[in-house]
Amino acid sequence: MSTSASEQADAARAALEELLGSTDIDIAPEVPVRLPSGEEVRVVYAAVRGEPNRTASVVVDAAGAVHPARRFEALHGRDALAPEAGAVPSLAPAVPGPVTIDPPANDLTLPECVTEEETVTVHLPGVRPQADVYLLADTTGSMLSVIPALRSALLNVVIPAFAGWNVAWGVGNYKDLPVEFSPYAFQPQLSPTTNVAAITAAVGAWSAGGGGDVPEAQLLALQDVATEPGIGWRAGSKRILVWFGDQPGHDPICAAASGLGSAITEATATSALQAARISVVAVSTPTSPANPAGLDGDPAAGSDGYGGRCPIGGTPGQATRIAGATGGSYAGGLDAAALTATLASLISSSVPPVNHLVLQPAGAIVPFVTSIAPPSYNALAGDVAHTLPFQVTWTGVADCADKDQVFTGSLEVVADGVVVAAKPVRITVPACRWHHCVEMICGTQRGGDEKDPCLTVADGTYATAVTIYNPTTCVVTIDKYFTPLVLDDKPVGREPQIRQAVHFARIKLPPLTATMDDCCSLTKAIGRPSGLITLGVLDIVADHALDVTVTHTANGATPAATSVNSRTIKPRRA
Repeated sequence: MSTSASEQADAARAALEELLGSTDIDIAPEVPVRLPSGEEVRVVYAAVRGEPNRTASVVVDAAGAVHPARRFEALHGRDALAPEAGAVPSLAPAVPGPVTIDPPANDLTLPECVTEEETVTVHLPGVRPQADVYLLADTTGSMLSVIPALRSALLNVVIPAFAGWNVAWGVGNYKDLPVEFSPYAFQPQLSPTTNVAAITAAVGAWSAGGGGDVPEAQLLALQDVATEPGIGWRAGSKRILVWFGDQPGHDPICAAASGLGSAITEATATSALQAARISVVAVSTPTSPANPAGLDGDPAAGSDGYGGRCPIGGTPGQATRIAGATGGSYAGGLDAAALTATLASLISSSVPPVNHLVLQPAGAIVPFVTSIAPPSYNALAGDVAHTLPFQVTWTGVADCADKDQVFTGSLEVVADGVVVAAKPVRITVPACRWHHCVEMICGTQRGGDEKDPCLTVADGTYATAVTIYNPTTCVVTIDKYFTPLVLDDKPVGREPQIRQAVHFARIKLPPLTATMDDCCSLTKAIGRPSGLITLGVLDIVADHALDVTVTHTANGATPAATSVNSRTIKPRRA
């Protein structure tokens, strides 16, 4: 038989008063929870007024019956009464890898004055940062209502979110002095590790209990995390301490209470954290209506100065000041997604940026690189990948020689003065070849109304024959180029017009053999002869000097005007 809401509230209060042995109690808002069986229940927490570490909890089931919380934990598991932590945030850190260059190599042929443009792309991967995150929780009795939710948030959301990151997790908890009220002031449980089972066991071992007056001994715990070698920070890691608690800390913790050689204060703990380069993320989880500020509350309120052994001091705002002084942050409440984002930001920002990155040549190829644009990339975030294109201009600057010349070197990627990648470059300057340049004139020029007023070619019929003889004992490779300047009676290359030479043939000429070119040989370059005037330059390029002669025949208006002119072409090396 179900009961009314007021009857259920009265029953829960009565059960809590019996568990706490007092009727003067503060009851926290109910926490709705869905059990693994699907049953919905409500968890009710209470603390003795003025004694926040004397706490208890009961469970109200769907029918309104009140049960001890331990019964449900025994049936369904220790964290069965923890509220749902939410979904695991998606974090995608850059996957580390080598800096690469595309294309990865160059094999160029660069005759003198020849220019080539190339886009060289540098792929700069994001550096996956390494971080150690130490989880430090207040586990005094006042945290009874928080610890289940805290365990759930850490083990189900925060820690799994960093599965793809290089993050190690350390675990510890603190209570208070003196030991007659608490078994210890600070318990380091686990050095930073990536062993998920060990992390789960350490966080799962947190259990609320102990504590004396209102403030706790977190300043001792914070200072020990910073100074004790046994904490086990990994070399090269970004150090982050995530501090959970609901009350401020005793300030000072004097030597009479701690047994140490000197007092621990907010100032000494902050200085130790700064010296150890530890960023503090403070997460305040208030549990008492008397102290809604939680970790930032007044440390003098409710303090007995460790039974009069220590002065009562300190000022409100401890957690905010410590977090700010160490480059961390303060959060008023447990929000798993927000905590994950805060940690991701701190970890990512620990990777230094690339302030200045350039692409530069090295080795014998340096003179061939005439420009690189842009000259550099600057202020590149270190934790994300970058694709950086450079436009490289290569120019042939070396004279040809009897044989091919090979120059080797590399294009280097230099980041903040350090070479982080390089690609090999091989440049070949081809051996000099022999050029035999011949003017070609063919066809018939007749005057008329459309006659060229510049008289580029006089009236008449023209022919050109070029003989090519190989006097060497080698097979000679010949490349033929033609540059037309007059086509079909029309000037096409009169300055300021220019024409590009057209490669139209490659042949191999055996030793002591000859061949010939005439106007019909130019068909591949300019098409079949039309019979109208064609004028241009034939360049016979060979890897040896040849005997080349040119015979020009010109026929004027009458046969008596016919002339034949023959000469030998002097080759030129280039």
